[in-house]
Amino acid sequence: MDWLEALILGVVQGLTEFLPVSSDGHLAVFQMLFAHWTGRGRSGAENLFFDVMLHLGTLAAILVQYRRPIAAGARGLLGVPGVPEVYRRSSILRIGLLAMVGTLPLIPDALYFKKAIEQAFDSPLATGIGFLITAAVLALTTRLRGGDKGPETTTWLDALAVGIAQAFAPLPGVSRSGLTIAAALALGFRKTWAVGFSLLIAVPAILGATIFEVKDVDPAYLSSERILQTVIATVVAGLVGYVAIVWLVRVVRSGRLWYFSVYLVVLAAAVLVLAGLSKTRTEKQPDARQSRTVVGPAWSVALGAPPGARADRAVRPMARPLRDGSRAGPPPADAPASGRLRPARLVLG
Repeated sequence: MDWLEALILGVVQGLTEFLPVSSDGHLAVFQMLFAHWTGRGRSGAENLFFDVMLHLGTLAAILVQYRRPIAAGARGLLGVPGVPEVYRRSSILRIGLLAMVGTLPLIPDALYFKKAIEQAFDSPLATGIGFLITAAVLALTTRLRGGDKGPETTTWLDALAVGIAQAFAPLPGVSRSGLTIAAALALGFRKTWAVGFSLLIAVPAILGATIFEVKDVDPAYLSSERILQTVIATVVAGLVGYVAIVWLVRVVRSGRLWYFSVYLVVLAAAVLVLAGLSKTRTEKQPDARQSRTVVGPAWSVALGAPPGARADRAVRPMARPLRDGSRAGPPPADAPASGRLRPARLVLG
């Protein structure tokens, strides 16, 4: 990974995390393209650390954007006098309970479907279909005007329904913000509350994914340059994410979410063409599924190279330091590559 790649991925993450176009799908596409253009990819450990940090950057964007309500809510929880009714302790606890209910449907994703979701990121077909699903949902928002439900009138069933929509977000190409905002509008949420609740349930989702994934990060695989690149990309993702949130609120208020569906249809068409090329090339090379590649068999073939031709470029973990100060030798030649490029987090799209 070089500086340009890190900065571009930071911008992509910041924009697509909140705009209804699927950050996972875009990161998958851009990472695969970078691996194809440069002939190399990040190791699994670098990829995991990079993606976890990017999502912390976008989490910071949420906290900064809503810093005043958060501060008022904190004062309400502490019982500070003079706090508006909406920020009183009982109201804040109620909103917190709604957020917890909205997060519950993500648990099966983490416990039972993680491997299947990860495998889906190797498929351009799955990503293209995900983009089309998001486009269809956004197109339906032209008929969804929202209602007058706010934090005080939202029920736990409403929160659960929005959470169920969020449970589909880990799939590549499926937008978390698009599905949750559309579901909230269909349930009669006010437009600003639809965006607010969508971002509210994103906070525990991002934190949970970070905790779930960060335990697998091994600092032994990370160089000082990679860490610095990641920090800069994280800051960029946070700044761009802040702008994207402001843009998202304006788009929802104006009822123009469907604009993004046009873009997603075009993007899905391009990805599905790649999927078709992948299938054609794979049929001509029956042993393609046995190769080891940086980007996964389907993406590698779709991007114009037979999987076998990229096997020598697969990224393997560098030698790890031993307790006596020496370094372990490189992995055996037949060891599986660890450079499959996929977004690390499990719960947002």
